[in-house]
Amino acid sequence: GSSGSSGDNCREVHLEKRRGEGLGVALVESGWGSLLPTAVIANLLHGGPAERSGALSIGDRLTAINGTSLVGLPLAACQAAVRETKSQTSVTLSIVHCPPV
Repeated sequence: GSSGSSGDNCREVHLEKRRGEGLGVALVESGWGSLLPTAVIANLLHGGPAERSGALSIGDRLTAINGTSLVGLPLAACQAAVRETKSQTSVTLSIVHCPPV
């Protein structure tokens, strides 16, 4: 790992789920004033894979899915990428946890 980066709280979250099951996240846009223009988790579906993992929180920024970067993409593209994971049983999300201001 790179030890030089301070305050970089990006991490990878592995979700195990059933085939055909959604991730259980609702996304919103981070907003124009944001340093990192990407999708933000607005809601976690009760009992969904994201909530079950315990590793995701509302307000987390979703920067990549299975290594495909979502940064700078429109919200619809991020939501489409989430939907595309339905057929998979293991999904890797890259998350930046932004502490509440």
